[in-house]
Amino acid sequence: MNVLSGDNAGDRAFSAGICSIVGLPNVGKSTILNRLVGERLSIVTAKPQTTRQRLLGIYSDDQHQAVFVDTPGLLDPRYALHEAMQAEAERARIEADVLVYVLDAGWSPGIEHAAAYEPPRGVASILCINKCDRITTEERVAIRRDVASTSWSHVVETVATTGTGIDELRDLIVGLLPESPPLYPTDEIATAPLRFFAAEYVRETCFEELSQELPYAIAVQVEEYRESTDPIYIAAVIHVERESQKGIVIGRDGRMIRTIGQKTRRKIEQMVERPVYLDLRVKVLANWRRRPGSLKLLGYVVPPRSR
Repeated sequence: MNVLSGDNAGDRAFSAGICSIVGLPNVGKSTILNRLVGERLSIVTAKPQTTRQRLLGIYSDDQHQAVFVDTPGLLDPRYALHEAMQAEAERARIEADVLVYVLDAGWSPGIEHAAAYEPPRGVASILCINKCDRITTEERVAIRRDVASTSWSHVVETVATTGTGIDELRDLIVGLLPESPPLYPTDEIATAPLRFFAAEYVRETCFEELSQELPYAIAVQVEEYRESTDPIYIAAVIHVERESQKGIVIGRDGRMIRTIGQKTRRKIEQMVERPVYLDLRVKVLANWRRRPGSLKLLGYVVPPRSR
C-alpha cells in the first residue's frame, strides 16, 4: 500500500491505519461502516450475507485517517463463493491495526459466537454490541459479563440504524490507530471505482425486489461505464445460475427488470449527482457460485483451496 508523504497536521502527530469490521452475517457491519464514514457506501438489506467482497471506506480529520474495511459475515463455507467471502474476511482480520467485532445484542447464537471468538494477538480489539435498542438494561449487563470480559480491549454499545454510539465508537477507533502519515488522500471516502458501486446497487435492488433465495444466485458485472457522456452510460449484466431464474428477473413483459433498473438508477444518480442511463441485461452463468473459474471472471479473489 502506498503511503503519502507530507505533514497534514502541522506539528501534531498524525495517526492512520486499517480498522476491520467483522462479525456474523446480518449484525449491522455495513450500516456501521456507512455511519462511521458518513456516506452510504456499503449496500444494506434485511437479508443476511449481502456483503460478498470487502469494501474500504475512509474517514479523515485533521489528525487521523481510519480506513474502515467492511467484510462478509463469518460463516461455514458451503461452496466456492463462500470460501472466497471468508478469505476476504480473514485477509481483513490479518491486516487490521484495529479490529471491531460487531455483535447483534438480541441474537443468542451471536452472543455465543462472540464469547468464543479470539481476536488476533497484538491488535487493539473492540467489541461493538449493536442493536442495543432490542434488549433491556439487564440484558446488556449480562452480555458484558458473559462476553466482554474475555479478550476485548474495549466495549461499545451502538444502535447503528439511528447512529447511537457511533461517535463514541469512531473516537475510540481513531484513538487506537498507530502514528502514520495518511494511507490515502484525505479528501477520498472510498477506494473502489464508481463502477463497483453501480454493480453493488444493482445487486442491492435485486435483494430488495426478488424473493427467497434468488438474490443469492445473482452476480452483477458492469461491462461499460462512460462518465464522459451525458447522461452517464452504464451497461451491466445480471448473471443468474438457471434459465428459470432469468425469466423471474426479467418478469412478465419485462416488468421486473424495468423496476430493478429504475430503482437502481435513482440510487446511482443520488451518489454521482448526475443523470444516469442504466442498460441492464440478464444472462445465465451456470452454477457460478460453485465454479472458481466463474468467480474469478466475476472479480472474486478465489483462495487456493477452491481452485
